[in-house]
Parts: sequence; C-alpha cells; structure tokens
Amino acid sequence: MTARTASRWAVAGVALLGSIVASSDVAHAQPSASDKTVAESLFRDGRELMDQGRIPEACRKLEESQRLDPALGTLLNMAVCHEREGKIATAWAEFNEAMVEARHEGRQDRYDFASDHVKSIEPNLPRLNIQVPREVRVPGLVVMRGDTPLGDGAWNTGLPVDPGEVKIVAKAPKYKPWTTTVAIALKESKSVTVPKLELAPEPPKPPPTTTVIGPPPPPPEYWNNNRIAGVTVAGVGVAAMAVGGVFGYNALHKYSQSNDYCSGTTCTDQRGVTLSNDARDSARVADITIGAGALATAVGAILFFAGGPTESSPAADTSAQRKGLDLSLTVTPAVAGAGVRGTW
Repeated sequence: MTARTASRWAVAGVALLGSIVASSDVAHAQPSASDKTVAESLFRDGRELMDQGRIPEACRKLEESQRLDPALGTLLNMAVCHEREGKIATAWAEFNEAMVEARHEGRQDRYDFASDHVKSIEPNLPRLNIQVPREVRVPGLVVMRGDTPLGDGAWNTGLPVDPGEVKIVAKAPKYKPWTTTVAIALKESKSVTVPKLELAPEPPKPPPTTTVIGPPPPPPEYWNNNRIAGVTVAGVGVAAMAVGGVFGYNALHKYSQSNDYCSGTTCTDQRGVTLSNDARDSARVADITIGAGALATAVGAILFFAGGPTESSPAADTSAQRKGLDLSLTVTPAVAGAGVRGTW
C-alpha cells in the first residue's frame, strides 16, 4: 500500500467512523433486545480494537455484531476492517452490499463512501477461475473454494478471492475427493482445472453370517416317571383283583361246605355257623379288593397313556427329586383295602 493510499485510508476512516459512531440500523429481521445489547457492545469493542490497530480481533467482533443485529453502519465498519486485514475480496463484496443498503435507506453519504472503496479495491482484486470440464461432471459433484460451495454457475468464471492460499476441493459420491491449494497474490489471475475424479474402492462386504446348528435334541425318554408309576399302579391293581379272586373262591367254597350243616338261614351245627361266617367275611374281602384293584388298574392306565414327556424346568427338576410311589394292600378277616399314594 502506497503512502498516498494510506493517507486516503486515514481520512476516509475518520470520516466514516465519525458519521456512524453509534449506528445499529436494522437491515432485515428484528433481533431480540438481548441480541441488540450484545451487538452494540461488540460494535463498540470492535471500533476500539480497530483504533488500536488490532485488526484481526476487531474484525471478529464486528462480524459477530453484524450477525446478531445487521445494520448498515456495522456493515461499513466491518468492510473497512476486512480491507485493512487484507481480505480485499471480502471487503469488496461487503462494500457492494452496503451500497445497496445505503441506497435503500436514502443515505447518499454512505453510498458514496462504499462506492469509493469499491472503485479503490477493484484494480487490486485477485481472481481465480475454477475450470470444471463437462467430462468430469459426475453426478453429485460438489466444488468448494475454502469453506464455500460453488454452484455450477460459478464454474469456469474468474471470481474475486482474498489473496493468500486458497483451498479447492472437488468431491462426489462413490469417488475419491480431489484437493489442491493455490497461492494467489494481489492483482493476480489464476486458473485451476478440476481433473476427472477417481472411483473410490467399494467398501468390503461384511462376511456372511453363519448359523451353527447343533445336534438335534435327544428324543424324549419313553419310560418317564409317569409311565413307570402308571405301570406300577396298574400292577398293584391287578394283584389286588387277584387277591380278591382268591377270597371270592374261598367264600364260595366255604358257603358250599356250610350247606352240609345249614338249611337256608338255619344251621343245625356250629360248624355250619362258622363256615357261613367265614364265607361272608371272605366275600366282603373279595368285594373290597376286587373294587380297589379295578380302581388302581384304571388309575395306572390313565397315568401310562397320559404320562407323555414333559419339558424340563428348574422347578420340574426340583420336584423330580421328590417323586415317589407308596402302595399298600390291607387284607384282614374284618376288612380289606388297597391304597396308592405317590408324587409324579
């Protein structure tokens, strides 16, 4: 920057800062009261830092103030700050925006101020032309200059950029990204051509899942506890009926013998009375044992045919330890009976 340019900068800066000391005009949507307060504080801090020559810090304050509460005065100060920071393409765009806002607000003084800076900056603008040939335009192609994506309307055109290193990235789905960095100085024009992107390797396919199938479960045991209990109970029942048959035969035999000493219900000999009583006792035992045996046989059959395999469970395993069978047969001259008690 020449001494003459620096002098003009100083005069213009003093005039601008004197005319917009407390400017915070709203350009678009109304910010909240809190945003306005913070923006005004940041604006004042930025102004002070710029007066102290701490340009990068001042620009960050003014950028945040403009974001919170857009205003023409803040925009002009921010453009001046960016120009002094060396970001002349950024400042040039901001001065052009300020010209539109100033004309909208009827502020000729601010319009002239921004217009003078635009004319001063334009001869020094670096320009970068990003060439994107048609043969490289794959579906989904995105071209970025720094952090800014460029639409296809900005391709193959020399556009103003801030001097320094400019990073260019081209990327598309299923392709490897391409990156380059271009160093560009004041008044310099450069062109960069995006090459044809390389296909990216396909991601490895996940290994097929395998399901390990173990041996089939063993068939259920046929002679389980229920069936064993059923056969046992049925066996006791058959035995009881056999005992009853013996007592029944004995009752018939003694009744036949008593007929030799008795006529009807009248007996002429004590032996007839004794034989008749024994016959009745034997008949009573026969009736009881045959009935109990039949019942036990029926219960055993039910247990056997209905006692299929059951799924095991912790509770079943516990109860299986308590499974058992208790059979009893009682036969006396006065009474006869059969008992079955068990857990299965």
